[in-house]
Amino acid sequence: MEVVEVHNHLEYNCDPSSSVYVIKGAAFESFNFYKQYVDETTYEIGMIMELQNIPNFVTHRQCEFYVYYKGENTGMTRRMDLVIDTPHGTFVVELKVLNAIDDKQRRQLWSYMKLMNCHYGMLLNFSPTGVYSETWSMNLYTHEFLRV
Repeated sequence: MEVVEVHNHLEYNCDPSSSVYVIKGAAFESFNFYKQYVDETTYEIGMIMELQNIPNFVTHRQCEFYVYYKGENTGMTRRMDLVIDTPHGTFVVELKVLNAIDDKQRRQLWSYMKLMNCHYGMLLNFSPTGVYSETWSMNLYTHEFLRV
Protein backbone atom coordinates (compact mmCIF):
# COMPACT_ATOMS: atom_id res chain seq x y z
CA MET A 1 0.00 0.00 0.00
CA GLU A 2 1.32 3.41 -0.99
CA VAL A 3 1.58 6.09 1.68
CA VAL A 4 1.66 9.59 0.27
CA GLU A 5 2.92 12.86 1.63
CA VAL A 6 1.21 15.87 0.08
CA HIS A 7 3.17 19.04 -0.45
CA ASN A 8 0.81 21.64 -1.88
CA HIS A 9 2.56 23.94 -4.29
CA LEU A 10 -0.36 26.13 -5.25
CA GLU A 11 -0.40 29.10 -7.52
CA TYR A 12 -3.03 31.19 -5.76
CA ASN A 13 -3.71 33.33 -8.83
CA CYS A 14 -4.79 30.39 -10.98
CA ASP A 15 -8.32 29.17 -11.46
CA PRO A 16 -8.81 25.56 -10.38
CA SER A 17 -12.02 25.27 -12.40
CA SER A 18 -10.25 23.68 -15.37
CA SER A 19 -8.92 20.89 -13.11
CA VAL A 20 -12.39 20.50 -11.60
CA TYR A 21 -13.81 20.22 -15.12
CA VAL A 22 -11.35 17.42 -16.01
CA ILE A 23 -12.03 15.47 -12.79
CA LYS A 24 -15.81 15.82 -13.19
CA GLY A 25 -15.49 14.76 -16.82
CA ALA A 26 -13.73 11.56 -15.74
CA ALA A 27 -16.56 10.88 -13.26
CA PHE A 28 -19.22 11.43 -15.92
CA GLU A 29 -17.41 9.16 -18.39
CA SER A 30 -17.14 6.41 -15.78
CA PHE A 31 -20.84 6.73 -14.93
CA ASN A 32 -21.87 6.79 -18.60
CA PHE A 33 -19.91 3.61 -19.25
CA TYR A 34 -20.99 1.59 -16.20
CA LYS A 35 -24.40 3.23 -15.77
CA GLN A 36 -26.01 2.86 -12.36
CA TYR A 37 -25.88 0.24 -9.62
CA VAL A 38 -22.20 -0.65 -9.57
CA ASP A 39 -19.94 -0.17 -6.60
CA GLU A 40 -17.69 2.76 -5.73
CA THR A 41 -14.50 0.90 -6.65
CA THR A 42 -15.75 0.22 -10.17
CA TYR A 43 -16.48 3.92 -10.79
CA GLU A 44 -13.10 4.73 -9.25
CA ILE A 45 -11.29 2.46 -11.73
CA GLY A 46 -13.17 4.06 -14.61
CA MET A 47 -12.09 7.51 -13.44
CA ILE A 48 -8.48 6.40 -13.16
CA MET A 49 -8.57 5.01 -16.69
CA GLU A 50 -9.93 8.36 -17.94
CA LEU A 51 -7.37 10.44 -16.06
CA GLN A 52 -4.27 8.36 -16.83
CA ASN A 53 -3.68 10.02 -20.20
CA ILE A 54 -4.37 13.60 -19.14
CA PRO A 55 -1.10 15.58 -19.13
CA ASN A 56 -0.01 16.89 -15.72
CA PHE A 57 -2.61 14.87 -13.79
CA VAL A 58 -1.26 12.21 -11.45
CA THR A 59 -3.82 10.03 -9.67
CA HIS A 60 -3.18 8.10 -6.46
CA ARG A 61 -5.78 5.44 -5.67
CA GLN A 62 -6.74 4.20 -2.19
CA CYS A 63 -3.70 5.88 -0.74
CA GLU A 64 -2.94 6.19 2.92
CA PHE A 65 -1.49 9.23 4.59
CA TYR A 66 0.00 9.74 8.00
CA VAL A 67 -1.80 11.77 10.64
CA TYR A 68 0.37 14.31 12.43
CA TYR A 69 -0.08 15.94 15.82
CA LYS A 70 1.84 19.21 16.38
CA GLY A 71 4.24 18.25 13.63
CA GLU A 72 4.89 14.74 14.94
CA ASN A 73 3.90 11.65 13.01
CA THR A 74 1.41 9.69 15.13
CA GLY A 75 1.95 6.47 13.17
CA MET A 76 -1.79 6.42 12.44
CA THR A 77 -2.95 6.50 8.83
CA ARG A 78 -6.15 7.34 6.98
CA ARG A 79 -7.10 6.09 3.52
CA MET A 80 -8.64 8.20 0.79
CA ASP A 81 -10.34 7.13 -2.42
CA LEU A 82 -8.36 9.36 -4.78
CA VAL A 83 -5.71 12.03 -4.47
CA ILE A 84 -5.18 13.83 -7.76
CA ASP A 85 -2.22 16.10 -8.39
CA THR A 86 -3.19 18.70 -11.00
CA PRO A 87 -1.64 21.86 -12.44
CA HIS A 88 -3.77 23.80 -9.93
CA GLY A 89 -2.84 21.87 -6.81
CA THR A 90 -3.76 18.64 -5.11
CA PHE A 91 -7.38 17.49 -4.88
CA VAL A 92 -8.72 15.03 -2.33
CA VAL A 93 -11.56 13.19 -4.07
CA GLU A 94 -14.06 11.23 -2.03
CA LEU A 95 -16.38 8.91 -3.97
CA LYS A 96 -19.79 7.73 -2.84
CA VAL A 97 -22.60 5.56 -4.21
CA LEU A 98 -25.64 6.83 -2.30
CA ASN A 99 -29.11 8.13 -3.01
CA ALA A 100 -28.06 11.54 -1.66
CA ILE A 101 -25.14 13.30 0.02
CA ASP A 102 -25.44 14.76 3.50
CA ASP A 103 -23.18 16.43 6.04
CA LYS A 104 -21.67 13.11 7.17
CA GLN A 105 -19.95 12.70 3.79
CA ARG A 106 -18.94 16.36 3.69
CA ARG A 107 -17.35 16.10 7.14
CA GLN A 108 -15.37 13.07 6.00
CA LEU A 109 -13.98 15.02 3.03
CA TRP A 110 -13.27 18.08 5.19
CA SER A 111 -11.46 15.91 7.71
CA TYR A 112 -9.17 14.50 5.00
CA MET A 113 -8.53 17.98 3.59
CA LYS A 114 -7.69 19.34 7.03
CA LEU A 115 -5.46 16.44 8.06
CA MET A 116 -3.56 16.64 4.76
CA ASN A 117 -3.55 20.45 4.71
CA CYS A 118 -4.99 20.17 1.21
CA HIS A 119 -6.57 23.27 -0.33
CA TYR A 120 -9.05 21.50 -2.66
CA GLY A 121 -11.51 18.66 -2.22
CA MET A 122 -14.25 17.07 -4.28
CA LEU A 123 -17.16 14.93 -3.22
CA LEU A 124 -18.55 12.82 -6.08
CA ASN A 125 -21.70 10.77 -5.67
CA PHE A 126 -22.69 8.20 -8.28
CA SER A 127 -26.42 8.16 -7.49
CA PRO A 128 -29.09 6.18 -9.35
CA THR A 129 -30.01 9.35 -11.26
CA GLY A 130 -26.51 10.53 -12.21
CA VAL A 131 -23.32 12.06 -10.88
CA TYR A 132 -23.60 14.73 -8.19
CA SER A 133 -20.51 16.74 -7.29
CA GLU A 134 -19.41 19.30 -4.74
CA THR A 135 -16.08 21.11 -4.87
CA TRP A 136 -14.66 22.61 -1.69
CA SER A 137 -11.80 24.94 -0.92
CA MET A 138 -10.11 25.15 2.46
CA ASN A 139 -8.30 28.20 3.75
CA LEU A 140 -4.91 26.72 4.67
CA TYR A 141 -4.51 29.09 7.63
CA THR A 142 -7.96 29.15 9.24
CA HIS A 143 -9.17 25.73 8.03
CA GLU A 144 -12.49 27.27 7.00
CA PHE A 145 -14.31 25.50 4.17
CA LEU A 146 -15.98 27.21 1.23
CA ARG A 147 -18.02 25.53 -1.48
CA VAL A 148 -16.78 26.62 -4.88
